[in-house]
Amino acid sequence: MNRFSLILFDLIKKQNSLCYLKEFERTKYFSKDELRAYQLVKVKKILAHAELYSPFYKERLKEVGINSHNLTDLSELSKIPPLTRSDLQNHWKDIVSTNHNIEKLSKGSSSGSTGQPVIYYKDSEARSAGQGAHYLGWSLSGWKMGAKGLHIWGNPSTVKNEWKSVSSRVKAKVFKHHKFPAYKLTDGSNFEELRRLIEKEKYDYIDGYTNAIYLFADYLKHNKLKLNTKVRHVLTTAENLQDFQRETIEEIIGPVYDAYGCGEINGIAYECHKCKAYHIIDPHVIVEFGDTVDDVGTRELIVTDLDNFAFPLIRYKLDDLAIPLNENKPCDIGFSRLKSISGRQSDILKFKDGGTLSVPSFFGSMLLKQIQGLKQYQVERLAENLININFVTTDEFSESDYKKLDEALMEYLNNKIDYKITIVDKIEVSKIGKFKLLVDKTKNNA
Repeated sequence: MNRFSLILFDLIKKQNSLCYLKEFERTKYFSKDELRAYQLVKVKKILAHAELYSPFYKERLKEVGINSHNLTDLSELSKIPPLTRSDLQNHWKDIVSTNHNIEKLSKGSSSGSTGQPVIYYKDSEARSAGQGAHYLGWSLSGWKMGAKGLHIWGNPSTVKNEWKSVSSRVKAKVFKHHKFPAYKLTDGSNFEELRRLIEKEKYDYIDGYTNAIYLFADYLKHNKLKLNTKVRHVLTTAENLQDFQRETIEEIIGPVYDAYGCGEINGIAYECHKCKAYHIIDPHVIVEFGDTVDDVGTRELIVTDLDNFAFPLIRYKLDDLAIPLNENKPCDIGFSRLKSISGRQSDILKFKDGGTLSVPSFFGSMLLKQIQGLKQYQVERLAENLININFVTTDEFSESDYKKLDEALMEYLNNKIDYKITIVDKIEVSKIGKFKLLVDKTKNNA
């Protein structure tokens, strides 16, 4: 992909991605004060629009006495109640702006990984802004337009219906951005197919589902295989990236740069190759932090999309979690930063006594690094006081490893919740092609 290709794709899709990309690039080296002033102008515009055209926000803003005229500082946004997934489920018709024809908007739906699937809408400007933010975010890794890439993504429905569309095929050809179905990565023959494809096409970068890329890297490592081509960037997204996964991917495939966004709001935060933190794309979104959920500083994320006027998302509580960056790591890019993306609220186990356990922070960062024979896990909540932990193991896993695992769990959980361990051959992905870290079977049984 190059900028000429992006112009061509914008014409086909009737978008302005390149215009947004240029505008966002202009702000990369703004000071903090300049960025906050820039955001204040944009948020006042979207508030003014929501007051006039979104029945939901007209009522909500009136209730709290906030409007575009009396907002003088970004901190005053906190007076507006967060928009929840329940709000989207119950009031989406009133969120849509009345000066937009809903029939001409793009309708989307979330994966429902929190147990609360939602629908949302975007016009061409919102799509363009999200795309521009995404390309800028990727560039923070050192990635450049014109690189040849492979996109590992998708469930059977996406592959069947979307990948065969004219625009999708044109994009793949013009942008040199090929695709491989993530859901196919379930056995050795498909891993081999992917390996041969990468070696034949010699991709500069690979992007896609975190777990699919990790499982491919683990397959290569376990079978003592190496790629005969250099992959310059591995761009992971859509699923929480854990330390042991990053280590394996970087050892076997190439440098990893993680990206964070969601279907409702694309292009939120991306890892920087200079400072190794996640830069928030400040000209596109405002990120606030809600409650702290654990003892390592993990906090709820609240995000405002500054570019979706058709379906305003103001202070949207996504049920995602992150750790803010408090240390002053030097970087010439002025965007605000996150230390890490910590998963979803649905990855948090809550106990009877009010305590919590962040599944990614414990099992990913601590336990799995200590036992070499473990390669994947999933936690199932079977009852209020019982979890089952499925582990996929390699030939290196031994009885002594099992004992270490059991002792570590016993010490860490400290009788807060009962558990059992199950060794399984593989862990299935969900119907949409993503991997769920924590499955709450008590909801299914309700």
